[in-house]
Amino acid sequence: MTQNLYITQLQQFLNQLIDETMSTAAGLAQKSSQIIDHSHIQQNKGVKLSSLERTAIQLEIQSALQQSHSSHGIGFASYSPTTQIEQDYWTLEWWYKQENQLQQAQFENYQNTQRFLDFRSFEWFQLPAKTQQPYVHGPYVDYICNDAYTITIAYPVMQNNQFLGVIAIDILVATLEQMILPKLKNIEQKAVIINQNSRVIASNDVSIRTGTLLKDPPQPHTYNAAQHPIQLVVLS
Repeated sequence: MTQNLYITQLQQFLNQLIDETMSTAAGLAQKSSQIIDHSHIQQNKGVKLSSLERTAIQLEIQSALQQSHSSHGIGFASYSPTTQIEQDYWTLEWWYKQENQLQQAQFENYQNTQRFLDFRSFEWFQLPAKTQQPYVHGPYVDYICNDAYTITIAYPVMQNNQFLGVIAIDILVATLEQMILPKLKNIEQKAVIINQNSRVIASNDVSIRTGTLLKDPPQPHTYNAAQHPIQLVVLS
């Protein structure tokens, strides 16, 4: 098998992984929008889920997480600011895999902690809220959920052009490496997987670590970098 074919196959695998994860996020965003009662939504103010809405969204999240082989965690995030009746509220309905079992992170029970870790400033929440477009963030160390290098696929939850929150799906870099390193090592030249900001996700060279920022990287081996934000580039 030629080197060019190894490169093409690996990029196709990365494209498929992101496309499938983005499709899952889009589906969850649509279902969440249908679940949330529009009657208590205030303009530009997010939502605080009712018990029925929470249960329904939980079931959708759990189902998607069980069906995914690459995702470590999936959640719904929203911020509801102070009103005359209620204090501000951080919603982070988050489920993750641990030893092949689904676990719930009890973030919402600690609203003071949520204020300290205000996710409105995080790129995976801030950019979909601002642009109303999906976004791929990472690699970054997720100090909230897993203390590991993570890639987050985020998709805005919209209803009647109103932003309600974000569906976020986490893929651990360690999991991604297990999936792609055999393919990456088939490439004889020095090669790296980078994000849209040229930050390294994985490499076939031990001297290039995850998180390294490349300066003036070569052009990626794909035709649409905007559509596929994780790219393979050959350095030498």
